[in-house]
Amino acid sequence: MTDHYAYIGIQSSYVNLGFYHGALLRDPAHLLEGAGRRLRHIKIRALNEAKSPAVVALLREAIDDRKKHSPSA
Repeated sequence: MTDHYAYIGIQSSYVNLGFYHGALLRDPAHLLEGAGRRLRHIKIRALNEAKSPAVVALLREAIDDRKKHSPSA
């Protein structure tokens, strides 16, 4: 899990967009769900939700964070 930043879990009525280090991400829109030490996820029920600026910002932050902490960086 060190180099990975996100995962997609397909459910019957939504898609989970999960973040392996989501607890460390800024989330001003309060989209992230979960209570684990690190993992957080967003339930996406429509394509327009996936394209929202808040979701894009979380993805960019997660990618940037993993680049900073990756042994291969």
